[in-house]
Amino acid sequence: MKQIRNSFLLAFSIYSVSPKTKIDRSPENSKYILVFIPLVGAAIGLILSQWGIAYPYLCNYQILPAVVGAVLPSVLSAGSHLDGFFRTVDAICSHQPIERRLEILEDSHGGYFAIIVCVWYFMLAIGVWSEMPVNGIFILAFGFVISRALYGFSILSSRHAKESKCSIYVPEGKLKTTEMLIMIFYIVISAVFMIWLNRSVGIAVLLGAAVSYLISSHVAKKCFGGITEDTAGFFVQICEVIMPLAALIAYKQWW
Repeated sequence: MKQIRNSFLLAFSIYSVSPKTKIDRSPENSKYILVFIPLVGAAIGLILSQWGIAYPYLCNYQILPAVVGAVLPSVLSAGSHLDGFFRTVDAICSHQPIERRLEILEDSHGGYFAIIVCVWYFMLAIGVWSEMPVNGIFILAFGFVISRALYGFSILSSRHAKESKCSIYVPEGKLKTTEMLIMIFYIVISAVFMIWLNRSVGIAVLLGAAVSYLISSHVAKKCFGGITEDTAGFFVQICEVIMPLAALIAYKQWW
């Protein structure tokens, strides 16, 4: 029970803006951490949906809601996944061998490639959110659970790079299978709610998540020899811009 509590506190401490805990990030305390990371996404989705209720009464133009939609998830997650995106982009753009790319992932200094791509990323995200209907916010709120459930699933199921530190999150034996099933449960429940709210848009968002997962898995394998915590964070950020884009395309085509 203590390990479960510590994993819960670590998940919110590391992957959200909640107060930081002094619990040691050991394999024992991190044993169940992946199970709770999607709950961080649920909290982000809840806060964003509350903003979706309030902003039509507060704003006359779309630019502020668009900025909030694009930036708030990264703020609430304390930039934990954005950091991985930043490092992964920097390593990919270096065009170095795999060994050197893995070293770049460990480097705390950012290169100008990553800065440029991050600017493009947020420009695209703001543009997409500026066109998003209010109802789309409530559908995409479940997407933050899906992106983090796939984050956990990828760490549990994919081959890790030799320098990967996220191996401490992967338990052995039946517990690993149980955690993978929990990730699938998160995805299925979120998918059901999204499709219930709007079938066409919900399916489009799910397809966007699937495409993001396949792209990120290919990048991790080809460029780094396997997944790392940074490439998994890269996936979350890619997923959270492709899902709104897919939703917007569905709205424009079918609604």
